[in-house]
Amino acid sequence: MDLINLKTLVESVKEGSFSKAAESLCVTQSAVSRRIKILEDHYGHQLVDRSGLVLKPTPAGQLLVEKARQLLKLEQELVRDLEILAQKRKISFCCTAPFGISYLPAIFTRFMASHVDASEVNFVFEMPETALKGLRENLFDLVLIEFCEDLNLDEFSVYPLTDDEMVFVSSPGFPLGESPVRIETMLPQRLYCKKSGCCARRFLEKSMSLLGRDAMQFSNTVFFDDVPFIIRAVMAGEGITLISRSIVAAHLEEGTLVAHHIEGFKRSRPRRLVLPKERGLDPLLIDFIGEIFDSFSLPLPASLSASS
Repeated sequence: MDLINLKTLVESVKEGSFSKAAESLCVTQSAVSRRIKILEDHYGHQLVDRSGLVLKPTPAGQLLVEKARQLLKLEQELVRDLEILAQKRKISFCCTAPFGISYLPAIFTRFMASHVDASEVNFVFEMPETALKGLRENLFDLVLIEFCEDLNLDEFSVYPLTDDEMVFVSSPGFPLGESPVRIETMLPQRLYCKKSGCCARRFLEKSMSLLGRDAMQFSNTVFFDDVPFIIRAVMAGEGITLISRSIVAAHLEEGTLVAHHIEGFKRSRPRRLVLPKERGLDPLLIDFIGEIFDSFSLPLPASLSASS
């Protein structure tokens, strides 16, 4: 019995499709199908009903899902207990991509230089909802998110950081004129996006709706899941992109990219450090949080200082 296969079954039933489960587990859809088939062959029962639009467990599948959840919970508890037994000093940190790309490398370098006793440091990039879900399930010690939707963070301890600024950028010679630029000038341009559903795309959709418009009006949109490629394409004069200023700050300073603002277009989104309530913080974690606040030239909040 493979816990990975059991986890795949649980995720497939929860998501209602193999494709969504594959996206959640960061594997291919064929890998998800193969894992479910292994379980079905092992137990001799069909576990999911594939006939409808939404994947549903069979009676045998529902029974196995319930038992699998218990086993997976026990496995998580075992891992935590073993870590305590080994007295491992670890940090599991999740953040959204703009912070991870722009700030995390320097924070990591400074932190590790003064904390050689940190035996395990785990950094993950995820969307805001996935990051919060992992915090809720004790997969992460803390998360840092930039977001544009209204999120209910009441169950967590939340600390504001400097808001993230979103800007349209182009090459210096791109014919857009001085900022602010009218939206009608931007719409015909080729727009590069990381991928459909990414944070920047969702920010674009919300900001456009506030203007009474639709993001689909950018009719020449190219989706490419590689930020460096997008930046190179824009620098080459092939189009524009909407991106966190922090990611392209060096290019803007060098003059290899130019920032543009659209009249009436929302430019900032909240950036928040999120911690679980009523969970003790290891001094190692407090030091890491201190590096985060230092990167924004902000003092460590008194409530966190007291925790150390």
